[in-house]
Amino acid sequence: MSDTKHRGATLGTAEEELRARVRQQEATGRLGLAALSGMSLSNLMDEAVNIVAEVLCVEYCKILELVPDGTALLLRAGVGWREGLVGTTTVGTNLQSQAGYALISTGPVVVEDLRTENRFEDAALLSEHGVVSGLSTTIHVNGRAYGVLSAHTKERRTFTEDEVLFLQEVAEVLGAAIERKRAERDKESLLGERTEWAAAAERRFSFLAEANVLLSASTDYRTVLTTAARLTVPAIADWCFVDVVDEAKGTVTRFAVAHSDPEDEALARELHSAYRFDPGRPHGTARVYRTGAPELVADLDEDVLREIAVGDPEYLGLLRRMDPGSYMCVPLRIGGHVLGAMGLISARSGRRYTADDVALAEGLAHCAALALNNARHQASDVELTRELVRELVRRTREDQRVISPSRKEAPQITPRQMEVLELLSAGHSTREIGRKLYLSEATVRNHIRGLLQAFGAHSQLEVLARARELGVLP
Repeated sequence: MSDTKHRGATLGTAEEELRARVRQQEATGRLGLAALSGMSLSNLMDEAVNIVAEVLCVEYCKILELVPDGTALLLRAGVGWREGLVGTTTVGTNLQSQAGYALISTGPVVVEDLRTENRFEDAALLSEHGVVSGLSTTIHVNGRAYGVLSAHTKERRTFTEDEVLFLQEVAEVLGAAIERKRAERDKESLLGERTEWAAAAERRFSFLAEANVLLSASTDYRTVLTTAARLTVPAIADWCFVDVVDEAKGTVTRFAVAHSDPEDEALARELHSAYRFDPGRPHGTARVYRTGAPELVADLDEDVLREIAVGDPEYLGLLRRMDPGSYMCVPLRIGGHVLGAMGLISARSGRRYTADDVALAEGLAHCAALALNNARHQASDVELTRELVRELVRRTREDQRVISPSRKEAPQITPRQMEVLELLSAGHSTREIGRKLYLSEATVRNHIRGLLQAFGAHSQLEVLARARELGVLP
């Protein structure tokens, strides 16, 4: 009779354990499906701690995340803890807490009675909530410890192997979900960077295409170079200068200075007249002319300004008044000969030039050089190039060019034309503008033609430049 009772009790216990294990596996499966459904990480963590607390019948469950410097674990999600603790409370690592001890252990940490525990310190978070028993396991992401998943109860309890295994399985689901979310985030970030790069490349191409149209339409040397300088501000620079080198005399003439702010006109004229060429200067036209290579100074500081001024206190003062932040200078070439240089300076706009900007400036200088070459009827010998230099220098002395923004009033345009103008400024194509405004491409082109007429411009690039000069666009 006693054997029959014993077998019945054993069978009952086995059935209970089986039912408990099935319940744990079902819970783990539900959590895995939730992770694959696209649920946010914070919601998934909330779901996980609630599932663990329900399945293990414990009052408390928590997910702790290791902070970047590794000195503490932050309570990211939890159930049962006092209000306001999740997202703010931390516990110590290593031997300062049960969770910290789990991080340095080879497996899960099971505690039957926290009051007699001597492997680690009793964290205030647990003692303040009357925790007696608990278990903790590490959450791994990409082979590294992300944090700890823990379950706790106020009753003294011995957790079974299946319960420990269940906690580990939940930790694995969480680790895989976090790993996947990070991979998706990195992919989106990379895609965003590539999209931004492609958009920037498209804007550079459009700028150069329209600049080439404007420059190639010019048949006068002076118009070519002043147009090239004017195109840069404020599109890609706050200041632009064009220098022409007279190799025979060893001199440089500052052919044009363009600026984006009407208040800087007096300063521009001073810069135009105060520049003195020294072939030994370490920066600017002298360097570009010597080396034939572009120059980029991404961050202009006081030391660089002093090197540019080369002991000329008047010129140094003018440079300081410009308050330049970034600078590049590219050569102007015709038929393999360096004719001069074009310099672009970022000041109030806060731009910081990169290699991509240098490539854009070189492209503009190349367009200007092609236009100059056309202006001298495709001549290619050195003597004609020198004649061109002398002609440019002569004309510069007759009419020094300081290119200031227009002070005319902005034209009246319709609200729809303003929307098209803003989207053009953001680099959108005609097709993209049509999609955003729910207009046909033909209608968008009509609005663009209206903008060309309103601003007295010959191209979209010129419309944008004039709109910025007149304050219609920022």
